[in-house]
Amino acid sequence: MTKSIKILLGALGLIIVLFFISQSRQKRHITKSTNVFSVIMDEVNKFEIQKDSLFISIQRKDTSWQIIGNDSLLIQINRIDDIENKILSVKRESMVSNNSKKWKKFNVDDSLGLKLTFYGYNNEKLEEAIFGRSSSDWQRCYVRMPNTAEVFMTNENVLNNLQTRPTFWGAKPPPPFTPADPDSL
Repeated sequence: MTKSIKILLGALGLIIVLFFISQSRQKRHITKSTNVFSVIMDEVNKFEIQKDSLFISIQRKDTSWQIIGNDSLLIQINRIDDIENKILSVKRESMVSNNSKKWKKFNVDDSLGLKLTFYGYNNEKLEEAIFGRSSSDWQRCYVRMPNTAEVFMTNENVLNNLQTRPTFWGAKPPPPFTPADPDSL
């Protein structure tokens, strides 16, 4: 082998080594996402949404759902589907803070955050999370689990699907059908 081929092979070997070192360092910066909730909708009997002093509780009744304390509204099934398909599948990504003094900055303290709690059939608390609006990225929000200081960024903004207004979850039932009087024609 000539001297120039040895130099080229040495340079190629050095480039390959540097490539693998770079790849291993970049793997540390990949965001690992995990589900915020580990429950499935079949396990949920009731869920509560609380924002400051506003509160709504929605409970399963046989095969349908009802707003507790409001029997004049029928639940919109697409809102329940949103809970199953969007809220229960939301993922937490990168941790933005583990300092409880910064909760207000991320809107996840008890007064600013929106608390979502899921209950099972024996009224046991299955899971709970506190969501906060992001001031820098409107497509995502922050989440904190109770009894932990860590605040995470979510992969999507779920706050628009979690409202405390009963009219968001339900609609007035259609008026009863009354057939026209055949003699009036």
